[in-house]
Amino acid sequence: MTARLTLVVLLPVMAVPDIAVAVPTDITVRVIARHAMFVGDPVEGAQVTVIDALSGEMLAQGVTQGEAGDPKRIMDVARKRGTPVAEQADARFSATLQLDEPRYLQVTAFGPLQRPENATRTTMTQWVVPGRHLTGGDGWVIELAGFFVQGNLAAATISRDAALAGVTVDAEVFPMCGCPVKPGFYWDADSYEVAAIVKRGETDIGRYPLHYAGSASDYAGTVPLELPGVYDITVYAYDPTSGNTGVDRLSLTVADQ
Repeated sequence: MTARLTLVVLLPVMAVPDIAVAVPTDITVRVIARHAMFVGDPVEGAQVTVIDALSGEMLAQGVTQGEAGDPKRIMDVARKRGTPVAEQADARFSATLQLDEPRYLQVTAFGPLQRPENATRTTMTQWVVPGRHLTGGDGWVIELAGFFVQGNLAAATISRDAALAGVTVDAEVFPMCGCPVKPGFYWDADSYEVAAIVKRGETDIGRYPLHYAGSASDYAGTVPLELPGVYDITVYAYDPTSGNTGVDRLSLTVADQ
C-alpha cells in the first residue's frame, strides 16, 4: 500500500478593514436671552449654524422656531439643577447629523433676526459621539447676552437754534427675546440705566439719561447742543445687577444756521 502525502499550504489572510457607518445623531439647540426667555418667532428667531470645529465642515444650519416661553415658568419657578426649563412649544432648532466618528462641534447663534443690525453672536463648542443624541433636557442651550437697543432721532440734521432748545433722543430697549420692558415687570424699566453719551469729534460733551417714556420698551431724553458740527451719540442700556449691556450709535449734524 502506497502512502499519499497531502501538502497543506497556508496562505496569509488579509484583514478586511471595518467601514465606518454614519449613525443618525439628533441635536436640539435652544437660544435664550440673558436673564430672559427663548429667542423665537416673536423676533423671527436666531440663526443657528453647526460646524465641525476642527475641519470647518458645515453640518447643519437653520433658524430657531417656536414661542419665547411662559415668563412665569421661566422667570419665577424655582427648580433643581438639571430640571428642564423649556416646553415642547418653546423655540428651538433641531437637526439630525450623520456622524461616523466623534465630532468636536461648534454651534453659533446669531439673533434676533428681526433686527439683524442690532443682533449679537454667541459661539459654543462641545464633543458629540455618534448615536449619543444631544436632545435631553433643554438640549444645547446657548445664551445671547446684551439688550437690543434701537436709538432714534427726529432728523439727521437740525438747525443750531433747534439744537440749543434740546434734541430729543428716543430709544427702544428690550432683551434679545423681544420681551417687553416696563416698570414693575420681569424686565423692570426702572432698574435699567439707559443714557446717551455725546461726543463732538474728540470732545466729550456729556452723558444724558433717558427715562421710561410711558409705553413698553420706550425711553426718551433731551440733549442740549450748543455748537454746530457733527455729533456722535451712543445710546446704551445697562443692567447693574447682571452687567447685561446693549448699545446703538447715532450721528447728528447741527447746521451753522
